[in-house]
Amino acid sequence: MALMKPRSVRAIGAQLFDRQAAGLLFHYYRPSWLRLSAYSLAAFLQSLFVLPILVLIRVVFDQAIPQGKIDWLIMLGASIVLIRLLHSATGLWLRGIVLNMIKGAVQVLRQDLLNRLYSLSREHFNHADMDRMHTRIVLDSERFDNLSNVVLSSILPALLGSVALLAVVLFLNWQLVAMTAVIFPVLVWTSRWAGRRVKSDVHDCQQAMEQFSKGARFTLRQMDLIRLQACEAQEKSVQHRYIAHLSASSRRMAMSFATHGLVQRNVTGLAGIVILVAGGAAVAQGQMSLGDLMSFYVAAGLLNGQLDSLVGCVPDLISGQEALLKLHGLLKSGEEQPYSGQRQIAFDGRISLRGVGFAYGEHSVLRALDLDIPPGGRVAIVGPNGAGKTTLLGLLVGFCRPQTGTLFASGVDYDELDMAALRKNIGVVMQQQNFFAGTVLDNLRFGHADASLEAVRHAARLALADDFVSALPQGYATEIGEGGALLSGGERQRLAITRALLGEPKLLILDEPTNHLDADAIARLMANLLQAKTRPAILIISHDPSVVALADRVYRLEEGRLQLASSRPSNDSTSELIYG
Repeated sequence: MALMKPRSVRAIGAQLFDRQAAGLLFHYYRPSWLRLSAYSLAAFLQSLFVLPILVLIRVVFDQAIPQGKIDWLIMLGASIVLIRLLHSATGLWLRGIVLNMIKGAVQVLRQDLLNRLYSLSREHFNHADMDRMHTRIVLDSERFDNLSNVVLSSILPALLGSVALLAVVLFLNWQLVAMTAVIFPVLVWTSRWAGRRVKSDVHDCQQAMEQFSKGARFTLRQMDLIRLQACEAQEKSVQHRYIAHLSASSRRMAMSFATHGLVQRNVTGLAGIVILVAGGAAVAQGQMSLGDLMSFYVAAGLLNGQLDSLVGCVPDLISGQEALLKLHGLLKSGEEQPYSGQRQIAFDGRISLRGVGFAYGEHSVLRALDLDIPPGGRVAIVGPNGAGKTTLLGLLVGFCRPQTGTLFASGVDYDELDMAALRKNIGVVMQQQNFFAGTVLDNLRFGHADASLEAVRHAARLALADDFVSALPQGYATEIGEGGALLSGGERQRLAITRALLGEPKLLILDEPTNHLDADAIARLMANLLQAKTRPAILIISHDPSVVALADRVYRLEEGRLQLASSRPSNDSTSELIYG
């Protein structure tokens, strides 16, 4: 037991807890400050349960034992047991209260992290280290949970209990308290030394865990690449180094935790020796009774236990701080999505570009583009690889915004639009289709969870997919593997088109469809779409001229400029197809 000067306490606290980390922790518990205040008061009052126990101990040693009153000893012992049971019940009740606060705060943090991901731009994800980001979201949010438990369930009660017990021991015998101050300089020095060591080892261990997690995820996602490149031995060697590094850093961290706790417990334990020696001398000289010494010794022991609890929390506090700093960076950094409008419109499929230009840094890709896609229109954009067709697609769906010019949907500026609502009415089939491990039906219903099986099959028939799906072993309940690995490229292409059509889009965009579909399949697909009840405008982006014959209006994109290559009347004067 020792008294700490406020300046020294602040110095240790500043070393152990970064201001940004503390600010983030405060942010997530600020809405619960009333409950937290009530919890703190209750925890403080709970620590005062020691007072009647100390009185009963004094009676035991000063009256019951000297007078040989066995019945008193039984009643006094039973009373102490009852008080301890009441103390434990109160602690369990308080534990339930604090757990509700902690889990609520952790839930909000995880929701904020998820919301932050949705707010980030596609460009940010293109440059982000996805494996590291995943590790931080999962592991560091769990560390936030652990830190919250440490702060609210251990540190706060221990601090409040220490304050109450310090007041008690000062009241019982302030001279003995003053004597224990001799260990104060040792406690401060060891706390700061051990804290620096723990902080360094925690940082190294967390970095090693991120490295190992990143490597494991790379192996899971790139097994085909590893085998095709005959890199098994190389990758195993790399992963073994990661595992060895993680093992070594974990061992160092665990040892620094153990060393920190052992040193601090032994330093604070010196207070008990000082009390025993000085108090024993006082009893021997008749300056205090044995009951006074025992009650003081019990109170001092409880205070020492609270201090040990505080010291034992330091490693977890440091680990949680490191996690909070990383989460703070994730929540505050990154380029956000280019559009933030809220207006929802009755989109009819019309898209217009006026003077649109786009560049990646100093490299200009698109220059002063003008384009109109009318409702129900059929248009094609052709051009060589690298001409900017994929960039144009990104602009159309709002993944990026032009440096010059403006895009309009049904005559409304993209800046005003709720892009999520607009995309609900746009069906997009990218060159690289996105599928997840699950059944055919699960993948097709993604984004349209309420779609009936009949609606799914209708869209599949339009996309020329129903026949091959029906022939699968379990039909629409067939598992397709991660990324649709159990399907061919053409099958994945048809399923992607089915999913795009399921929402009955007003605009359908097909990016390089001839990568997996031949001209005959594209022609049959177009015929099906022209007969559909809700006939969308269709934009096909390609470099393959063999599909141009299917378009009513063809544009060529070359050297960043868009030029009308051909135009012919459509069978239906209200429709034009942009195809390429």
